[in-house]
Amino acid sequence: MKLVLTAKTDLTLPLAKRLAEVASETRADVRLLYKDKGANVKSLMGLISLSYKKGSALTLVTEGKDAEKAAERLRALI
Repeated sequence: MKLVLTAKTDLTLPLAKRLAEVASETRADVRLLYKDKGANVKSLMGLISLSYKKGSALTLVTEGKDAEKAAERLRALI
């Protein structure tokens, strides 16, 4: 599943931590793409490296078991 989203807030450490926690609760492979970078959402360091700002265009890609559940839960946070 691929979703194009607009970031509601800047990416902060607490938000990145919450995204990683939520993604880790699923069996899905989850990636977040921003500009020319991509990160495994289950990786806190990977997420922090994206350093996106409020209003940024992001692409959330989920695959595998729980992909739809992961996408909906993360979409609500981003």
